[in-house]
Amino acid sequence: MRFYAHSLEGQSPEQWQSLEEHLLNVARLAMGFATYFSAEKWAAILGENHDLGKGTKPWQSYLRRANCIVDEFAEFYQGHPAHALVGAQWLYGQSPEVGKLLAYCIAGHHGGLSNWSDSHASALETRLEQKYPEVAAPQRTPEFPKRLPFLLERERPGFQLQFFVRMLFSCLVDADYLDTEASFDEKRSDWRSGYPSMKELHSRFRFNFKKLRRESDQTTTVNRQRERVLLDCVKASGLEPGLFSLTVPTGGGKTLASMAFALDHAAKYLKRRIIYVIPFTSIIEQNAGVFREMLGHDAVLEHHCNFIPEDSDWRTRLASENWDAPVVVTTNVQFFDSFYANKPSKCRKLHNVADSVIIFDEVQAIPVDKLRPCLEVIRELSLNYGVTTVLCTATQPAIEFSEQFKTGLKNVREIIADVPSLFSALKRTEEFFIGELNVSDVAERILKNKQGLCIVNTRQQALDIFAFLPKSKGNFHLSALMYPAHRTMKLADIRKRLADKLPCRVISTQLIEAGVDVDFPCVLRAVAGIDSIAQAAGRCNRNGLSEPPCKVDVFSFPESVDCSFFRQAAQSAAKLFDKYSGRLTTPECVREYFADFFWKNEQRMDVDGIIDNYCVPAYSGDIQFREIAEFKMIQSATIPVVIALEDAAVKLVSALENVEHRGGILRKLQQFTVQVYPYQLEEIRGWLETPAPGVWVLRSKELYSKETGLKCKPPEGNAFFG
Repeated sequence: MRFYAHSLEGQSPEQWQSLEEHLLNVARLAMGFATYFSAEKWAAILGENHDLGKGTKPWQSYLRRANCIVDEFAEFYQGHPAHALVGAQWLYGQSPEVGKLLAYCIAGHHGGLSNWSDSHASALETRLEQKYPEVAAPQRTPEFPKRLPFLLERERPGFQLQFFVRMLFSCLVDADYLDTEASFDEKRSDWRSGYPSMKELHSRFRFNFKKLRRESDQTTTVNRQRERVLLDCVKASGLEPGLFSLTVPTGGGKTLASMAFALDHAAKYLKRRIIYVIPFTSIIEQNAGVFREMLGHDAVLEHHCNFIPEDSDWRTRLASENWDAPVVVTTNVQFFDSFYANKPSKCRKLHNVADSVIIFDEVQAIPVDKLRPCLEVIRELSLNYGVTTVLCTATQPAIEFSEQFKTGLKNVREIIADVPSLFSALKRTEEFFIGELNVSDVAERILKNKQGLCIVNTRQQALDIFAFLPKSKGNFHLSALMYPAHRTMKLADIRKRLADKLPCRVISTQLIEAGVDVDFPCVLRAVAGIDSIAQAAGRCNRNGLSEPPCKVDVFSFPESVDCSFFRQAAQSAAKLFDKYSGRLTTPECVREYFADFFWKNEQRMDVDGIIDNYCVPAYSGDIQFREIAEFKMIQSATIPVVIALEDAAVKLVSALENVEHRGGILRKLQQFTVQVYPYQLEEIRGWLETPAPGVWVLRSKELYSKETGLKCKPPEGNAFFG
């Protein structure tokens, strides 16, 4: 009898892939993936047994019936039998301990990791007790590993165990997909290869970075300090893999310097890839663009929730499935959500994170109520999966282990040799709390300056202040209710007016703090956390061209309606206004701020209870993967609305109606898209069109202002107010 794993349409069984070949191929691939965390034996057993259910007579009969073939299996036809549970049941029966962990992976390699026990019929314990057809194909009795490939820590064995199962699951799922893809479509499989090596990327970066340095004025204070940051990064890259921090003031060149560290470190320690994790989708394209210029378009994968590859760009589409590109630029949401997910599509890429260099940009932007689950992922990757982590920020949060913060990270090494000295050398502003101002007071202060920036916490505050300013070409409003192309156009106008010394007054939400390169002579900032104040200061005298240091004035609104997050952050900051007056952005002030803010929120660092309620109990082996997957960096999903007012957007929307594959068009439309919350969508639904399923389009000028963007209610509660 011949047993097959997959059929080929229109081909005779002789051309089909045999079950034995598929099992061996998947075992070989999965074993190679798991090598990077010393779990080869575990992964090999998964590969050899994941499709044992296809070695039953009913499944072989189904495969032949689907291809209109009648042979010796015909009499065993029972419809489309489930096959994933057969291998899981076999391994669990052979070893209730090791086999149980492997059973999660095999049982879920199509539908996802399930709970061991719960009230649902899908619970793995219940499904393993069912009777399945006997395996007729040859099978191997596994030689189970006698121990885990790492030591379990006393405080966190449950987290480590469920994490390990998910990483094995990733190896199996990706290996299964890849071998199946190769058997069906060799051309598509070939598109996954041919990336430049780390050595080649290192050479490209060096060449392009030297060119940048030759073109810049190395005599300015800022550029001299950027050179100092680079030299410290290159020097530290030779240190043993592990956890690093990179604390550099805003404008100190940490983006390219951190990449220089990563490339040098990857070359020395043969790391497989570099993953750059960014908190905000608003700047991910900007950063990905910088890396493409330095490393080449063939090296960089951009992957986040708004990312839609061109229909013709098969390599990018395939790389986004499993992150096998040498440089991946992604978001906190995409990264951390995947490490708590239970679905094959989300978990498939995880094994490719092992043995890499990960740079977390603006690490202070991790929400405090998600901090513990995120730190656990960072800690585990660095401890047991060969990852070197760089925590990169201008305001390093106090996330290192201490008696006051026992869930903090241990053995974090600072890359910058003398952080206080660097901050002192790059000190370009003085920051003072000036008291309480109302909306009209703020507007008057802005108008006294020919050029100035005011940053507030909510869209409504920005709208209210902007309404007090007279109509003028020199007055601007910025918020996330303006689509990206609109904001880009406004920022280009702002930068030109700043350079030409023309009147330029900007009222913005905190989106301008997220890596936007602007340089104002003075800044006002509504009271917020010290980290936000430091980011605002980074938009003031950014290039160090003004002497003496420029002023950043921090103010409060009377009876502020800011959400609880902003209130708590402001309270922790307010304690330091007198002690650190004029120097609120110094490392000492930042550390005191985070120590107080974290202490105040210690009980909220895992607001969903993912670690204590579900990961800690996983040590018993009874893992609740479905509940663990409830972890989400952002709970309130937004909905994109296309603003079709510009000719380019109108043409793209029209093209949507006439094509079958819309990926490329949707990607181009992102530049004309505003993200809204569900209740906001309901408010404007009557004005919207749906030219394609799931695509909302606004064509009305009545609901979109050239000055302030989409007209709808501001976000409620604790939503991000950008």
